[in-house]
Amino acid sequence: MGKNILVINSSPREKGNTELLADAFINGAVAAGHQTVKVNLRELNIGVCLGCYGCFAKKGDPCIQKDDMNVVYSALEQADTVVLASPLYWWQFNAQMKAVIDRLLAIYATAENMTIPPKDTVLIIAAEDKRAENFAQIVSYYHECFGKGINWRDKGMVLAGGVNKKGEVADTPFIAEAENLGKSML
Repeated sequence: MGKNILVINSSPREKGNTELLADAFINGAVAAGHQTVKVNLRELNIGVCLGCYGCFAKKGDPCIQKDDMNVVYSALEQADTVVLASPLYWWQFNAQMKAVIDRLLAIYATAENMTIPPKDTVLIIAAEDKRAENFAQIVSYYHECFGKGINWRDKGMVLAGGVNKKGEVADTPFIAEAENLGKSML
């Protein structure tokens, strides 16, 4: 039986390197019999966490903000696997993805025993710099936040360095790597 895979694409550029990698992953996952939903954050209006702790007081559903984060919450509820696809900005997720990550607090706060249901996760990053150390901070944050923090299981990464111009990743082995990762989801 296939998995339900949510791909959260935070690239502000339509058909940019991050989105091309996300789409390659999706192609592989669909070929392997999985169901996929892609959410393009550039098409949504998602506010930053207000730090109001209304979620802990059960004042929201799950968050008091009524914006497009509800699209993500709904898709996340159905997902077995969550793919975080982001360009690398200053050695970290871009602001669009960081807003979504911060707003996951509402799910944590409203969940029974403050436990978010377990999910598998995948990290897809496109970056200008191709040096391995360029990815150290984001990989560490990913493991701390999603692995240790909420006990989600890492199922792989595509760290595509050396791609900056829009669409440049299309002519690299990273596309096949992303597609093969999608095919490998069990």
